[in-house]
Amino acid sequence: MSYILKIVVPSVPAYNHEAYAFADELLASSRGVPPSPRLRELYNLLTARFPCPSSGAYEDGTLGQCPWGDPPLIKGFTGDVAVISIAARNVELVPFVLRRAGALAMTVLDEQVGKVHRPATFRVLFCGVSKNVITRDLATKLVPLLKRTDDEVLQIISRPGSVLKRRLDHVTAKRFVQTMELIGCACEIDKEVGDGAVIVAPSGETPSRTGLANEARMAPDAAAETEPEEPGSSWVARAWDRISGSRP
Repeated sequence: MSYILKIVVPSVPAYNHEAYAFADELLASSRGVPPSPRLRELYNLLTARFPCPSSGAYEDGTLGQCPWGDPPLIKGFTGDVAVISIAARNVELVPFVLRRAGALAMTVLDEQVGKVHRPATFRVLFCGVSKNVITRDLATKLVPLLKRTDDEVLQIISRPGSVLKRRLDHVTAKRFVQTMELIGCACEIDKEVGDGAVIVAPSGETPSRTGLANEARMAPDAAAETEPEEPGSSWVARAWDRISGSRP
């Protein structure tokens, strides 16, 4: 019996009982669509270590037993979702898939154990003002970017170690740091502490009140992340909005 994993590129819904339904809908709408660039990158990473059986790499026995089921592997990669079948070496292969998918900020749904392995989240910390950059000028540029008032921004950049952004995947966090460097703000990325694997209800099943209560505790605190919009925006803010809104 094969071990099935579903891998999703977009962020899945915050409530875990909706994650399977989201993946199923994405799969149904992606039939026949070529894999996205990031999904193709995952395929290349997986097959670099464990080649697809259609390559003939296991015929001489040097690579051991072929772990993949239902070849060719690429046929399970479509649009922004992949379904992979593991026929052997589960103990070795499943953690490998989780690591590679997590590094690309993808979510892995493991139906056998009822878990959603969400990618790690990161925060961006302020480290200091770059050389030859005027603090007041930097603060003016950060106001629309961070969507905070002048006083709040000045307070943030007066304390190295202040948090500028939270709950970003690693790809987005790196892009945000690059944007900050353009305006003279030195930052670093710090991994947030959280539960990477959470219980989900089977697809189509209504969760109990207890399950919903538990999910509410695990779900992101939307109110804490809501920030008022400032009228107008700088070119830096517009650039960041375009970058953060168009992940690969």
